[in-house]
Amino acid sequence: MDELIKNMTKSLRQYNSAANHAVIGINKSFVVVGSIIVSFFLLVEMMSWYKYLKQQGGEMTYRLMLEVALKYLIAYFLVAMSSQIVVAIMQVTSLLIRMVGANVANDLFEFTALKKGNWVIRAVVNALAYLCGAAALMLTNILVFMRFIELYLYRAVSPLIVAFWMSDDTRSIATNLLRKTTAAAFQGVLIVILLVIWQAFGVQNNIDLANADWIKTFASGFSYIGKCILFVWLLLGSQRMAKSLLQAN
Repeated sequence: MDELIKNMTKSLRQYNSAANHAVIGINKSFVVVGSIIVSFFLLVEMMSWYKYLKQQGGEMTYRLMLEVALKYLIAYFLVAMSSQIVVAIMQVTSLLIRMVGANVANDLFEFTALKKGNWVIRAVVNALAYLCGAAALMLTNILVFMRFIELYLYRAVSPLIVAFWMSDDTRSIATNLLRKTTAAAFQGVLIVILLVIWQAFGVQNNIDLANADWIKTFASGFSYIGKCILFVWLLLGSQRMAKSLLQAN
């Protein structure tokens, strides 16, 4: 588990430097697009103010022009630094992952093979238990990989988040993109929380399945398989849960 936690707390550059380099190149292209969009919104707002003041019998003052210019100057800066916004979100979630996952054991999915009972049933239960444990661990790593792919994507288009924020008509798009970015990063925290809960319950603790002696003999194996299936189901829902918590559509 140490390796898994380490992977989840890596930066985009550390996880895959080649992919990160490509994304930075795309991001720079979108910075140009974002700047054009901000310029368009600046022009629209200035024209709106001019039309409104003309109808009211007033005129554009230097103070008003300075206030509008300052707002959009900040917007240009944030568009240029939008990539670092994604990095900052990841740094916060990485800190949470380290804090939550500090005591996650390395042998979390280790299964002790059954040595009693009918050898045919025992062999089947042992095989299923090992397969379920391997599937749970493999799925965890796949979700971590998919999480990073999503974060690379959001870093690439991050200039649009700031640009769309400058207009009331497109602000909902920017808000949703920002929430989705945060949800993708926060998914790592939820995965670690699931690992901590899994560890707290104890995969080797038996569940009372039935009173029959032959079932009790294989209780630890059945319990492990059942818990692995439940864990996989919860893992698959971690992304949906993260988006639900942050109200990202």
